Amino acid sequence: MKLSAKKYLLGAAFVLLMQACAIKKPTEIHQKVNVDLAAIKIKPQERKVFAFKGEGVFFSNDFQSARVNQLQKLNDSTFNITIEAENKPINPSAWFAFKVWGKPQKNVYINLLYPDDKHRYHPKTTIDGQQWQTINDVKVNKEKTEASFKLQLTKDTLTVAAQEIISSNQSYRWMDELTKQRGLVKTVIGHSIGGKPIVALNSTKSDGKKIVVVLSRQHPPEISGYMAMVQFVETLLGSSELAENFVNNYELVIIPMINPDGVDEGNWRHSFAGVDLNRDWIDFKQPETRAIRDYLLAKVKQQNAKVYFALDFHSTFNDVLYTNDDRPDTNKPGLTNAWIKGLHDFEGARQTPVKPSGNGGNVSKAWLGKVLNAEALTYEVGDNTPRSYIKEKATKVAEVLMEELQKN
Repeated sequence: MKLSAKKYLLGAAFVLLMQACAIKKPTEIHQKVNVDLAAIKIKPQERKVFAFKGEGVFFSNDFQSARVNQLQKLNDSTFNITIEAENKPINPSAWFAFKVWGKPQKNVYINLLYPDDKHRYHPKTTIDGQQWQTINDVKVNKEKTEASFKLQLTKDTLTVAAQEIISSNQSYRWMDELTKQRGLVKTVIGHSIGGKPIVALNSTKSDGKKIVVVLSRQHPPEISGYMAMVQFVETLLGSSELAENFVNNYELVIIPMINPDGVDEGNWRHSFAGVDLNRDWIDFKQPETRAIRDYLLAKVKQQNAKVYFALDFHSTFNDVLYTNDDRPDTNKPGLTNAWIKGLHDFEGARQTPVKPSGNGGNVSKAWLGKVLNAEALTYEVGDNTPRSYIKEKATKVAEVLMEELQKN
């Protein structure tokens, strides 16, 4: 291995170690870091603060989910930020995220440059990490290789990102809170290449013979899908009579953060191995997907259980549902069709498109259907679907699922 490559990999290991130390609390599961340097096939970013003291402007990509590949000053207020994918080939999910601060009231002009790809996400900004505002005045060139916008600095640090940031730390904290509030069991079922825990949560009030599986965050930038997953899960575990009946009869298994390395590196699509994890559900070459496969197979065997329904949350340009071919021999035949009908009845004229695909594919829904005989599908949420509607829709489909599962 060349010395420069070793430096990159050792640098990545150090970053991962520092991140893991930062998330030791509130549980002990985040302490283990066993970075598989040989498996890292992407070029990590150089994490740093870009200081322009004379201009009174500072940038940083030294935080989870950041992505800045290069940053250059054009003049005292204009800066070029180059955004490149972790490796190639890759789909057009050109993620970016950085922090900027400096002289209050100073106008800063940003040019996002994509040497080999195209601009996709309208930038969003936040001060507190909770309330995000979309920058609507963005000029994009004809080829979509450059996007330009203005920022006005304040006394606070401004975070700018392609979508709202939900890092692995934030997701682990949500898991801890949900476990405590809803009486779940939390299990570390494996670790990513970067040594981060792959966590499964499960409810415990049923006899464990009938299971519903929820997956999320195979692809790092897919924030709107993660938001829908959170609302969907919290509805299933809610305090309504419908939810109480559901958890008394079905075990809910949730694996919310499948690709923590990619999420925290600010990757567009892939894991540290430079692999699309949702194309690894036949060969299972990656530790993240193997962990899920082994955990679910063992659970089904040990509990003599059946998986009735499985939903994998993703994001794309617009809302869409990807289904398996309809089969009469699943553990709950017709459930997907009934669930989609309930969704469409709720949506009225603005119905989410449904796109069936064969069961022989290498994605999660295909494996869940083919191997576990589950009614399984991929729930894709649009990049720009209004966040309030994401919650409203996710609540409804959770209610529809519970109603359908409780029918004879």
